[in-house]
Amino acid sequence: MSILHLDAPYCSWPKNSMFSYCESEKLASIALSQDDIDQHQIQFYDLLNQINKEIISTLDLDKVLSSACQQLGQIIKCSRVSVLVKESNSEQEFMTRGEYNSGEYSSQLGIKLSVNDNRHLQVLLSQSQPLAVTKFQDFPGLGETTKALIDQLEIQSMLAIAVRYQGEVQGIIGLQQCDREREWQDWEIQLLDGIASPLAIAIHHAQLYQETRCKAEQEALLRLVINQIRSSLELNTILKTAVQGVRQVLNTDRVVIYQFIDGWQGEIKVEDYRVPWPSIFGDKITDNCFPEQHGNLYKNGRVRAINDIHQSDLDPCHLNFLAALQVRANLVVPILMGGETEQNQSNNQLWGLLIAHECSHPRYWKSWEIEGLQQLADQLAIAIKQAQLYTQVQETAWQYQLQTQQLQATLEELKNAQMQLIQSEKLSSLGQMVAGVAHEINNPNNFIYANISHARGYVDNLVNALNQCREFSPEMAEFVSQISEEIELDFIQEDFPQLIDSMEQGSVRIRSIVNSLKDFARLDESELKFVDLTEGLESSLSLLEHKMNQISVHKEYEKIPKINCFAGQINQVFFQILNNGIDAVKERGKDGKITIKIANKNFDFIQIIIQDNGLGIPDDIKSRIFDPFFTTKPVGQGTGMGLAICYQVIVKGHGGKLEFKSQDGQGTEFIIEIPCQ
Repeated sequence: MSILHLDAPYCSWPKNSMFSYCESEKLASIALSQDDIDQHQIQFYDLLNQINKEIISTLDLDKVLSSACQQLGQIIKCSRVSVLVKESNSEQEFMTRGEYNSGEYSSQLGIKLSVNDNRHLQVLLSQSQPLAVTKFQDFPGLGETTKALIDQLEIQSMLAIAVRYQGEVQGIIGLQQCDREREWQDWEIQLLDGIASPLAIAIHHAQLYQETRCKAEQEALLRLVINQIRSSLELNTILKTAVQGVRQVLNTDRVVIYQFIDGWQGEIKVEDYRVPWPSIFGDKITDNCFPEQHGNLYKNGRVRAINDIHQSDLDPCHLNFLAALQVRANLVVPILMGGETEQNQSNNQLWGLLIAHECSHPRYWKSWEIEGLQQLADQLAIAIKQAQLYTQVQETAWQYQLQTQQLQATLEELKNAQMQLIQSEKLSSLGQMVAGVAHEINNPNNFIYANISHARGYVDNLVNALNQCREFSPEMAEFVSQISEEIELDFIQEDFPQLIDSMEQGSVRIRSIVNSLKDFARLDESELKFVDLTEGLESSLSLLEHKMNQISVHKEYEKIPKINCFAGQINQVFFQILNNGIDAVKERGKDGKITIKIANKNFDFIQIIIQDNGLGIPDDIKSRIFDPFFTTKPVGQGTGMGLAICYQVIVKGHGGKLEFKSQDGQGTEFIIEIPCQ
C-alpha cells in the first residue's frame, strides 16, 4: 500500500481510493509495511471505542470533543487538533468547542469562524471527503480576517473534514501543523474520515440534549411566570423575570418588552442584555418606520422571525432603525389584551411587543423557540391584565380612603367649629353675666364708696359735740360718763375710724375686682383692638389671686408695644394657662413658684413665657394635651377644652405659636408667641 505526498495548495481525498490526486503537482509513493497498517488500524479502532464510550457515558459535548481531540492529536502527532461546531442559531458560523494543543501555540478554543470570509470552510462544506492542504497560507480566496487568524494561530498545513449526520453538517474537525509544512499521509486521512461519523453522532446527540434542556427550561420559565402571576401582582417584577429567563433560555444578546403608549409610539418597559452589547433601556425609542398596517398585523397576532435583517424584505427605513440598535436578527411576538380567539381578534388590544435581539450574527429561529415565546407572551398578557385590574382596585380604594379622610377631617372641623361655637356661647354668656354682675356690684359699691368720707366726717362731728357737752355741763358730763361706761364709748371712738378705713379699703377692693372682671371679659372690645398684653396678664393674675396662697409670682416684663388682637380671647388663654400652672404647683405641695416673662422679639412678635415648678407633664400624654376633651383632672373638675381652645385662639385665631416644654417632676413651661402685625 502506498501513500502520496502532496505539495499542492490543496486537494480532495476520495473515499474509495487509497491515493490522493492533485492535477498540478507531482506525486510520490511511499510504501507502508503490514505492521504499520495493522498498528494504524488498532489506533483507529481504539479511537472509535474511546469516542463511543464518551458518547455513551456523557452528553457533555465539550468533554466528548476534548477527549477525541486529545486521542487524535497524540496518534497523529500534530501541533493542534480542533473541532468546530455549528452554532445552533446560525448556518454560517462555527465555534471551536474542542481542542488538542501541543502546548507551544495559541489556543483556538472559543474562537468563532464565519463561512462568509473563509473559502476553506466553503470548500469543506461543499464536499463529503477530507480536504488536505500542505501550504495552507496559500489557499486561494481567504478573506483578510481569516488570514489574520491563520497568522495568529501559525497554521502551516491543514487536514480537515466536515462531519455530517444524516446529510446535515454538524461541525468540522481539523488537524493543524504549525512548525512546518506537512504532507498528510493516506492513513491519517482515512483515520480522520473514519471518525467523522461518530463525532457527528456525538454532536447531534448533544445538540438534541441541549435543545431538550432548553425546551424544559422554557417550560420552567413559563411555569415560573404563571406562578408569579398567581402569587404576585407586581407587574415590573414579572416582566423582569420574563426577559431574564427568555435571554437565558434562548441564549440571545438582548431581550426587551416594548410597550405602546401614544399611538404607535412607546418605550422599553424592561430589558435584559449581554455585554458588550449596549443597553437601550431608558432611551427614547421612536420607530418612525412602524406604520399603522404593521401595528394591525401584530394586533391580529402576527409573529415575525427575522434571521438576518440584511437578507430580509424589511424596508430601508426599518432596516436602518434596527442596525442603529446593533440588531442582526430578531424575533417579535405581540402581547395582546382582549379577544384571544380568531373570532374575537378584532377586539384585541396591542399592549406591546416581546422582542429577542441577536446582535453578533444572523440567527435561524427554531419553531420551538417561536412557539415558546408566543406562550410566554400570552401569559404576560394575563399578568398585565390582572395588574391593571389590581391597580384600578387600589386606585378606587385609595380614592375611597381619601374621601373617608376628607370626610373625617371635615367632621373634625365641624366638631371643632361646634366646640368653639359652644365655648364662644359660654364665653359670651359668661361675659354678659360678668358684665351684669360687675354692673350690679359696681353701682351700690359706688354709693358706699362715695358716702364713706361723709360718714367719717359725721362721726368726727358727733365725737366733737359729745366732748364739748362734757366740758360745758357737769351734769351732762356725768351722764355721758355713765353712758360711756355702758356702751364703751371710748372704744367706739377709737375703733370707729379704723372701721371706716376698713370699709373704704373693701370698697376699693370691690372696685378693683369689678374692673378686672370688665377687663377680662372685654365685651366692649369684640373687634380687633390694639392692647397691651401686660394688662391682660395682670387682670388674669388678679382674678386668680385667691388661689395664690403660698405661691410666689416672679415677673420679668420687658416694655412691649400694643398689638392688634382679640383681647378677650387672649385673656382667656392667659387665665387658662395660669390656672393650670397654679393647680400643678399646688399638687407639688410646697415651694410653689410661677414665673412670667414678656419679651419683644425683634419687633416681629411678642413672646410670653409662663413657667411653673409643678409636677410636669408625663411623656405618654404630651402629644394629647391640646386634644379636645382630653384632661387629667378628676371628673367634674375639668372639661378638657381649655388648652384646645388656647391652641385655636393663638395658632388659628392670631397666626401665632403655642408650644410647651416639660419634664416629668420638674415643671412645665408654656411659650406663647403672638405676631406684632
